Amino acid sequence: MIDTILSPIIWATSFVMMLWHQVFGAIFGSSSSTSWVLSIIFLTITIRAAMIPLFRKQIKSMQNMQRLQPQIQALQKKYKLDKQKLQQEMMKLYKDNGTSPFASCMPILLQTPFFMGLYRVLSHVASGQAVGALSKADAVSAQHAQFFGAPIPLSFLHHSTSSMSALGISYSVTTLQVVAMTMAIIYATSQFLTQRMMMAKNTNLDSSVPNPMMQSQKIMLYVMPFGMLFFSLNVPIGVVLYLMTTNVWTIGQQFYTLRNSPMPGSQAEKEMLARRKAKEQRKREELIAKDPEAAKQLAEANGSASQDKVPVSRQRQQPVRTSRSKRKK
Repeated sequence: MIDTILSPIIWATSFVMMLWHQVFGAIFGSSSSTSWVLSIIFLTITIRAAMIPLFRKQIKSMQNMQRLQPQIQALQKKYKLDKQKLQQEMMKLYKDNGTSPFASCMPILLQTPFFMGLYRVLSHVASGQAVGALSKADAVSAQHAQFFGAPIPLSFLHHSTSSMSALGISYSVTTLQVVAMTMAIIYATSQFLTQRMMMAKNTNLDSSVPNPMMQSQKIMLYVMPFGMLFFSLNVPIGVVLYLMTTNVWTIGQQFYTLRNSPMPGSQAEKEMLARRKAKEQRKREELIAKDPEAAKQLAEANGSASQDKVPVSRQRQQPVRTSRSKRKK
């Protein structure tokens, strides 16, 4: 039933994985574990790369939601007794500002079907059955693939030594469990650190702007890693490899976002402005070192420009002071 519903996703997932397997199979051999491991890694990269436009929209939506917090709070206070009117006004506010509270969830929601598709593909691979774009021969080949001695179709809690031995696949249960546990811990920890860094550096520091979502985010920050850890122990090694790869991608995206598109008023924005100021200072120093005369002319031009910008009130004060001093004399 599940395979029928996910049939298009299973086909798409297995097709992309097989394309990458053909590429790496030509280098490392089609039956090599390296080829299958790299095909899963680059399947993840392909999916995440295709979602870059959605990621940009997600960042823009999050920033817009942050800016709208004061208006949202005002509407909640004004229509606290009229839930229907409150919903209408908030939807109008989102529409007028071209944002939506659901836009930030889109990348995660769109990844879920592909994640489930890969899970079903590896479940069939564990049985050596053809699935999607994988023929029976491909499934048997992937069935023998291992990641640091752990078969990629098996998991920490679900493994069968006897059935795998009957297929000529030898592995150590201890090795499988050590690798699976290590991967699960790395995945859960990296997820925690990524979210913590985002909350610490990409949140508006202005205490006058209320953010009721912050408390719930803090709770999820410390609760979710335990759920992810348990979940990772139940899914195949190949799926955990997918999760770890997508986390590495997320860390890279987050690093880029914090440096180039931080939330207004956040710590990341302060650091970005400080970097820009330091860069301008270095350019001035380099200009002085290369051409002192040109640097002097630029400084004089900047000085005259700043004088032109002096407020009228301050310009009027100067002759008044002079006249007073003359009267005293």
